[in-house]
Amino acid sequence: MAFRLLNSSNPRFDPFSVLDEIDYLEGIRSSSRTKKESQFRKPPLYPFWHKHFFSAQHLLKNIGIRWNLGGDGNKDLDNLLREVAEQHGDDPDAWPNHLTHQLVIGGFTERSERGLTGDWLIYAKCEGQNYYLDLATHEEGLQDEADSLFNKLKNGSKAEFPFLFQEET
Repeated sequence: MAFRLLNSSNPRFDPFSVLDEIDYLEGIRSSSRTKKESQFRKPPLYPFWHKHFFSAQHLLKNIGIRWNLGGDGNKDLDNLLREVAEQHGDDPDAWPNHLTHQLVIGGFTERSERGLTGDWLIYAKCEGQNYYLDLATHEEGLQDEADSLFNKLKNGSKAEFPFLFQEET
């Protein structure tokens, strides 16, 4: 896990965003801007947990979720466009600034109130302690990829935390 945080090959990755979530999980911080931690429900990732962490690389994804840009539309987005047209219909030069501000700043602010998404910090709970194992993307956590993610966790953490990977007999 420490090596992952020190890896600087992705300039958009912010290790402090992960450390902020660890501080939250350890009770050092009182709040988190991301979604609530949750336990995986199915093997092989069960009984591990994941907690979202947010960094700049997740900004557009969160704005897109807020405005349902990959979905079937969004009444809020329709209302925003209508509002801009009503307020600035006589001044088309004002449209881009107002619309951009509302889409980006407003969208991000509203999304953060509900809990930001991002990639995952994977950890285990055992005897009242949290054991931080690795980072993963949402795609790695999909059921089709769960075995690969489990093997990644096992290969990277079993030597240090063998009690988290004991095979049931």
